[in-house]
Amino acid sequence: METWAVVCGAVREELDLRLAINKLLEMRESGIISGILLSTWEKEFDRFPEMRKQLEDNEIRIIEQRPLESRMDIARTNSINYMRQALQFQAALDQLPEDCFVLKARTDRSLHQILQIEPQLFKEPKKVGFSSDRMNKEMPHIFDYKITIFNARIQRIFNFSDFVFWGHISDVRKFINFNLAELNFNRDLVANTQWFLYPFIEEFPIIRDYFRFINFRPLIFGMKEYFDQDQYDETFPQFFYRVYASYLTILSYYFNLVDMRRDLETSTHKFEEGLENTTYHFLELFKGDRSKGLVHSSLGCVLLNNKVIENVLDKNSCFGYSSDEKFHQALDQNSLFKEITTNEYQELSEFERIQGWNISRHWLRRNNWKGKIDHQTQLYKESVLTYDFKGLNQKENEALLEELKQVDRTDFYLYSYWLDMAKLGGESIEQMVIPLARTQNQEAVLMVSRLLRVNGIQDSKVIDSMDHLIKVTYGVRKQRGTVNIKTCQLMIDFLMRKLSSEKAVELYKNGEILFILNRYLEKDEFETVISEKFALEDLVEFLYKLSDDYRKKGRGTRALRLLELATEFAFDRNSMGKILNRYLKRDAQKNALLTRKALTLFS
Repeated sequence: METWAVVCGAVREELDLRLAINKLLEMRESGIISGILLSTWEKEFDRFPEMRKQLEDNEIRIIEQRPLESRMDIARTNSINYMRQALQFQAALDQLPEDCFVLKARTDRSLHQILQIEPQLFKEPKKVGFSSDRMNKEMPHIFDYKITIFNARIQRIFNFSDFVFWGHISDVRKFINFNLAELNFNRDLVANTQWFLYPFIEEFPIIRDYFRFINFRPLIFGMKEYFDQDQYDETFPQFFYRVYASYLTILSYYFNLVDMRRDLETSTHKFEEGLENTTYHFLELFKGDRSKGLVHSSLGCVLLNNKVIENVLDKNSCFGYSSDEKFHQALDQNSLFKEITTNEYQELSEFERIQGWNISRHWLRRNNWKGKIDHQTQLYKESVLTYDFKGLNQKENEALLEELKQVDRTDFYLYSYWLDMAKLGGESIEQMVIPLARTQNQEAVLMVSRLLRVNGIQDSKVIDSMDHLIKVTYGVRKQRGTVNIKTCQLMIDFLMRKLSSEKAVELYKNGEILFILNRYLEKDEFETVISEKFALEDLVEFLYKLSDDYRKKGRGTRALRLLELATEFAFDRNSMGKILNRYLKRDAQKNALLTRKALTLFS
């Protein structure tokens, strides 16, 4: 099956990119890969026009798109570093054949790993499954083929290299996500981890819990220093056995590690073959043993190849210490992948408290533990349906609450009740109109916008929420081309609350005001308004006069629209009275009712 190379990233280091592309072109020429796509941002090649031409002459497809930051503001999340790459990777995958393998690389620092992974591309791709016949565990379906990766680590689990990896397109597409780690785990994730973690957190809840509860940074050197001592207590909380049994099982089943041993050899150190005859120990995962393919680093212990994982998982190769036995007991549990238990959390909490492994720094994220609930009383002790509607007496209040117990849509019912109950006015809008307004019902949003204009809402959070709602309601209709007079009225109320009524120049600098006026005025009328820059009072009189003129000409609908605009700009008792009379003469009962409700705002 063919392999396509996808290179992602900004073009920062020209030489790095040239070296990587040169190697990929050589691989394409020799038939190892079928093609090359470079996915980046717009204008990245402005500084390198010569290189762009060279890539195009070599028929490398360049995919360019707007940077993520120009589309949305999510700069406060650490996930943005991953999302940039994911967005570029996704754009490339969308242009590849449905059935192929993908060699993903970065625009920087990829050459070395491209050279290392090249021999893998000559081999038949491996279907998912355990390398050893001794492993017999049912695993959920996530990938069809193994993903070939670099730098699998302990402690910083799933922190593989994101410079280069290789897998089937249907499998690597599952790496693409635009989740915010701060919301999923209540902590940040580095890009390397977010690339590979998400396909596993649903099927392996214990992995999600590891990231939620463990701050691994103090453990990386703390555990190594502890287990490097001549004497130590061979103790691990049960949670750690389950986490690493799950993690190594995932590595063995779903991933293929590029052998890194040759990369670490020196003139004085050579790795010996025949690791299958070597005895491993669980605790070596945390302190390292270079001769066994476990190399400790500041980012955690690196597993140099697949054989290391197989040997630790094999009870015939990993034995002799009590922790080895407990690790394999955990490996055999049916509940291996399940979420953390209360007992496990309590054991972790106590272990940190007594400074297990002699680590004084806090490594347990205690704020993320909220406890597990297992029982609640069935007794309904005190009524929670105690709610007072403004404008209703006690009897009416109780009757309405009883009615609401049976309705399908509380928001519609309350709005209809408010319209039908003559004595209810502006004081009831927050309770009875805002619920429907939140669904972007235009009538309801208009009433809320009017209430805000008379400072009828005091809670700043509600004000901010309603301001956002008004802008969204208006913006959606404008974008879809469904703006009508009520859309314009609610925006006029919103803008007039923000603008100083005494500064005519502010009025005519606002794009939405100009859009609304231009929509309902003829060209010469609009030009008159713009040139005269009427004060607000004069603008209202101008609109009234136009409305009267059109009504005399028999253009009643146009006259009504202009009168409605004048009413919303003026926004006082007299203007509302004028429009009410017009609605009544036209038998526009619904609009008349809404206007009567608006008049209560001036009581």
